[in-house]
Amino acid sequence: MAINDNAGLCIPYTIRVTPDKGRGVFADAVIGRGTIVWRHVPGQYAVLDERSFKELLGTLSQSEAVYELTHSFGLPEFPGYMIRVFDDGVLINHSSQPTVAMNNGSAEYEIPSAASAQDVEDALSEDRFALIAAKDLEVGDELTHDYNTDVEDPLYYESLCEQYGVTWEWL
Repeated sequence: MAINDNAGLCIPYTIRVTPDKGRGVFADAVIGRGTIVWRHVPGQYAVLDERSFKELLGTLSQSEAVYELTHSFGLPEFPGYMIRVFDDGVLINHSSQPTVAMNNGSAEYEIPSAASAQDVEDALSEDRFALIAAKDLEVGDELTHDYNTDVEDPLYYESLCEQYGVTWEWL
């Protein structure tokens, strides 16, 4: 069982190999639907605009750049920004039948202003951007997220994927 006070995962969990996906995150306790299972923790993620993301990729080897591209994401609330998680939450795998989802909160939620990466970092600390259990989870259930629903990458992301040869065979 992994518990790390600096990690965004809020539940008892284990990291283990999962078929066809590499490593994954698995619940080590019964988790009720709606429970926050992961949240952004300051210092455990970075927010990058187009210029800084391209600069980062330019300093990396091909395989490192592909890793960054496949482990970073954008959110529709913050067009133009990519988010890179550093804690074990990055190991939450994709599924079209996910066990976790974005905590969309109330319909009255006001989208924060994102004039800078710091504005995005500040907004991400709100529970609105946490992942919650989409259903009751049993011990051993894998935490999976549908990357096609809550995630929206910036326009420049696709051309970077093409430039570095990223393919999406898992979809």
